[in-house]
Amino acid sequence: MRKILLATALVAALATGSTVADATPGHGHANGHAKKCAKHRKVGFVVRGTYVTGDDSSVTLNVTKANRHALKSDLVTVGEDFRAEPANAARIKYVNRTGWADAQAGDRVKVEGKVTKLKHGCDDSGFSPTPTVRRVIVKGPGSDAPETDQD
Repeated sequence: MRKILLATALVAALATGSTVADATPGHGHANGHAKKCAKHRKVGFVVRGTYVTGDDSSVTLNVTKANRHALKSDLVTVGEDFRAEPANAARIKYVNRTGWADAQAGDRVKVEGKVTKLKHGCDDSGFSPTPTVRRVIVKGPGSDAPETDQD
């Protein structure tokens, strides 16, 4: 008796065009895909190079190395200049230098931050990666060993 009722219900459902997916709205592929692509991921990037110019709120460096997130997002290209502008100018640190006026061409520079990344399978029309620089470190020549107190 159960088999007959089940078969009858299945035939009725097929005849009306009703499916299980219709019974649960919002769980189709199209809705989930749009929701997935609405927010972009942020991934960390690191760029290293040599100091070119700078002021109190930004540093320009010639890129010698970059991690894969910086390279794949076309944020930087090795051999070209990159201008790093952190949201807070106090996040620029000078080691063995008194400040931007004392920094010289050739000093080592490291830039760390986050860049937006498009999720896999999402439409890339109108998307451009947005960098957020968190820290800039400019190192002048000098000892890389930690300082010790010797009396």
